[in-house]
Amino acid sequence: MPTGPRADTHQHQVSGLAAVMTVIATGLGYAISIGDPTSLSANLQLVSTGIQISGATATFVASLATLTMAAAVLSAGALGDLYGMRRMYLVGMGGAIVFSALAAAAPIPSVLIVARAGVGVAFAFLVGLSLAITNAVFPPGRRAAAIAAYFGVGYAVATPMPAISGALGHAFGWRGCFFVVPVIAALGCVITWRFVPETVRATRRLDLIGMALFAVALLGLIFGISRIETGINTLGVSAIAGGLVAAVAFVIREWHADAPALDLRVFRSGRFNAAVTAGVMFNIVLGGSMVLLAFYLVTIRKESHELFGLLLVPATAMAALAAFSVGPASNRFGSRTVLVSGLTVMLAGLLVMRSFDLDTSRTVVFVTAALIVVGGALVTTPQATIMMSSAPAGLGGAVSAVKSAVNEGGYSLGPALFALVGINLFLTDSVHDLSRSGITRTETREALLTTHGGRGAHLVNPEQARLVVDQAPHNAIDAIHTLSLIMAVGPIIAIILALWLIKPVDARR
Repeated sequence: MPTGPRADTHQHQVSGLAAVMTVIATGLGYAISIGDPTSLSANLQLVSTGIQISGATATFVASLATLTMAAAVLSAGALGDLYGMRRMYLVGMGGAIVFSALAAAAPIPSVLIVARAGVGVAFAFLVGLSLAITNAVFPPGRRAAAIAAYFGVGYAVATPMPAISGALGHAFGWRGCFFVVPVIAALGCVITWRFVPETVRATRRLDLIGMALFAVALLGLIFGISRIETGINTLGVSAIAGGLVAAVAFVIREWHADAPALDLRVFRSGRFNAAVTAGVMFNIVLGGSMVLLAFYLVTIRKESHELFGLLLVPATAMAALAAFSVGPASNRFGSRTVLVSGLTVMLAGLLVMRSFDLDTSRTVVFVTAALIVVGGALVTTPQATIMMSSAPAGLGGAVSAVKSAVNEGGYSLGPALFALVGINLFLTDSVHDLSRSGITRTETREALLTTHGGRGAHLVNPEQARLVVDQAPHNAIDAIHTLSLIMAVGPIIAIILALWLIKPVDARR
C-alpha cells in the first residue's frame, strides 16, 4: 500500500496557463512513446551498421521497446493510481532520458538491448499515464477538448521525429538517432514539474499477481502474432497459446481479487465495450493498411521507401489538425457521432484502395493514406473519452493502460492479417504462373517475408519480393483488393456497435 500522507482528498483541476502546459506536458509523453519506435525503425539500417549487429538482431532491437512497453503498461497505470500519476509520469520521463542516453552511448549490442528494453518500460509510464492525467485534472465539460488537444500535440510532435532522428544520425553518426527523445523528455519533465498537479491516490493494495499475468498475456500475444506473420510456426503458436492461458488466468484472478489491478466491471458497460471494439478495429485497419500501402508502392510499383514516408508526413500533419478539432466537435455533436464519422472516413480509405491498379496516381495513394490516418485521429479522442468516463474511482491509470494495450494489440494484429491472408491469397492466385518460372510456393513465401520492426515498420523487403511480384503483378493487386474488403469488415462492425451501444445522451457526457 502507499505510505505517507495522501496528496489530496479532492482532485485539483487546472485552468488558464496551467491547463495549456498540462496538455503540452502529457502530449509530449504520448509523442515520444509512439514516435521513438517509428524513428528507430526508419533509421534501423544506420544503427545496425554502426553498432555492427545482424539483421535478425536489428529486428529484435527495433521491436523490443514496443514489447516491453506492452508488458509493463498495466503495471504503470496501477502504480500511477496508487502512488500518484504525476510522480510516476516523471519517473517515466526520467527513465526515457536515462535509457535513451544509454542507447546512444552503448559500446556493444548487449548494452543497446538493455537500453531499448528499459526505454519500453519508461514509455509504458508515459503512454499509460499521460491520458489518465489529462482526464483527471480537467473538469468534465472541458475534458473532450483537452483530450483532443493532447492527441493533437502527440501527433504534431511525433510526425517529424523520424526525419530529425535520421538527420542527426547522418550528422553525428548512428548514436545521434537517439538524441531526440532525451531533449523532448527533459522539456516534458520541466513542464510537468512546474504546472501539472498531482492526482488523488488510491488506497488499495498492489495486485502484483494480476499485473504479472497481464504482462505475460499481452507479451505472449503480441510477440506470437509478430512471429506468425508469414506462416504458422511453433514459436508463434506457443507464444500465443501462453498468452491466452495467461489472459484467462488474469480474468479469473481479477474477477475474484479483493483489490484487482483492473476492475472488470467496466466491461459491463455497453458504451465502454463499443469504444474498446472501435479501438481494436481502427488499429487493425491502421496497421494493416500501412503494410498494404508500403507493399503496393515499394514492391509492386517499385517506388522508394522515401516516397512512402513523404506521403505519410502531410497525412499525419492532417491527422494532427483533425485531432485538435475533435474536442469542439465532440462537445457539439457527441462522442458517438465523431467516433462513427472517424470509422466511416477510414472505411472510405479502404474502399478507395479497391480502385488501385498498376498505374494508380500518387495523388490517389496519398488520399487513401490520408483518409485512413485522419479517420484514426477522429476515432482516438472519443474512444479515449468514453473509456475514461467509465473508469471506476481510483482506476483511471489502469483503464488508460487498457486503452493503450488494446490499441497496441490491434496495431500488431493488422500486419499479421496482411501477411497471413494476403500472402496466401497471392500464392493461391499465382501458383500456376510461378510454377512455370521454376519458383516454388515455399520460395515465394520466403520472398514475401514481412519484418516486424515495431510501430510503423512492417515493410516488405523490396529486393526479395520484387523477384516474385514481377511474375504476377495483377495477382498482387487482386490480393490487395480482397484484403481491403476483409479489413473493411472491422470498421463496419465497430460502427454498428457504436450506434447500438452508445446512446446519444451518453455520447455527450
